[in-house]
Amino acid sequence: MSEAKTLVKAQRILNHIDSNRKSLIQKYPRLASQVNEIKSEVAKNFKEHVEKAISSLENKGCHVIVAADSANAQQQVLKILAGSRQVAISKNPIFSEIGLRDFLKANGVEVKNTDLGERLVGTAIDVHPWIATLNKEITDQAMVVQVKDEIKRTVANLEYGITGAEAIVEQNGTITLLESEGNVRFTSNLPYNHIVVAGMDKIVPTLEDALTVCRTMSIYGLGKDMLSYISFINGPSRTADIEFKMVQGMHGPKEVYVILIDNGRLAAAEGGKGDLLKCLHCGSCLVNCPKYLTEGLEWGYRYTGKRMKVLTAFLEGVHTTETTDCGDCRKCNELCPVGIQV
Repeated sequence: MSEAKTLVKAQRILNHIDSNRKSLIQKYPRLASQVNEIKSEVAKNFKEHVEKAISSLENKGCHVIVAADSANAQQQVLKILAGSRQVAISKNPIFSEIGLRDFLKANGVEVKNTDLGERLVGTAIDVHPWIATLNKEITDQAMVVQVKDEIKRTVANLEYGITGAEAIVEQNGTITLLESEGNVRFTSNLPYNHIVVAGMDKIVPTLEDALTVCRTMSIYGLGKDMLSYISFINGPSRTADIEFKMVQGMHGPKEVYVILIDNGRLAAAEGGKGDLLKCLHCGSCLVNCPKYLTEGLEWGYRYTGKRMKVLTAFLEGVHTTETTDCGDCRKCNELCPVGIQV
C-alpha cells in the first residue's frame, strides 16, 4: 500500500471517529466530567486505592504481583509461564509500554497474537491503541475468515493467555475487558491460565465507574457509543453445578494472575503529577493530531504528540524521538476526556 493511500485511509478513519464522537458527546454531555472526577479521586489517594484493589483481587482468588518496572514485569510473566513455549496475547497499550512481546520472543516463547488486526497487519509498529489496521487496506475477506478461525483454534489449545485490562474495580476485584471482536474474551477464557497485565492507573472505585471508563474510551477514542463486548472477570472460573461441589476451571481459567505495573506511577502520584495517571489510553488525542499522521504511523502512536509527552513525564525507559516538541496547535487538549493539558 503506497504512503499516499496509507494517509488517505488513516485520515478517513480519523475523520469518521471525529464526526461520530462529536454527536455522541452531545448525547452524553456530562461523561467527560464524570470520568475526570473518577480518575482524579483515584490519583489523589493513589497508593491507598492500589492497596485496596490488591486486597479485593486476592479475596477473589487471584494471584497478585506488583511489578516495579518494565523489566520486573517481563520477568514475572516469564516466571508464570513456567517453561511454556507458547502464549496467546491480546492487543493492549500496556504490552507496548513494557516491551513484552519482544522480551518473550527473545526468551524462546512463541507469541500468538489474538487481535485480528495485528494478525492481518503482521508488523511490529503499534500504530494505534485500538486499530492495528488503521493504515493498511484489508481486501482479502477469505483471508479474514481464515485468520479468525485460526485464532480460535490456536487459543483453545494453549495453557496461557495474556490480556490487559481497561479497568480493575477496587471495591470487589472485578477485572473489566473492553473490545470489538471477542478475541480478548477468547484469550482470557479458553486457556487454563489467565495472566492480566495492567498499569496501577487502571484501578477505579466501583463497577459503575468501570462502565463509565469503558463508555468514555469508546466514544472519545473510537467514536462509538460502546464497543461490542465487555467482559467482567471475577477471579478463577468456579461452579457448584456438579453435585453442589465447588469446582474451579469448569467454564474458564483455573488460575488468574494479575500483574500490577508501577513503572513510575506511584512516584508520579507522590510527586504531584497525578493528572498523568488519569490518561485512559483511549486514543482521543490522536484523532486531530497533525503529526500523528506522519510520525505516529511511522514510529507508533506512543512516540508522537501528547501520548509521548505524557509517557516521558514519568515512565522509565521510554523510547522517544529526537525531539519532544510536537508543535503548538494543542488540538489534543480540546477533546481529552480527562482534561490533560500539554
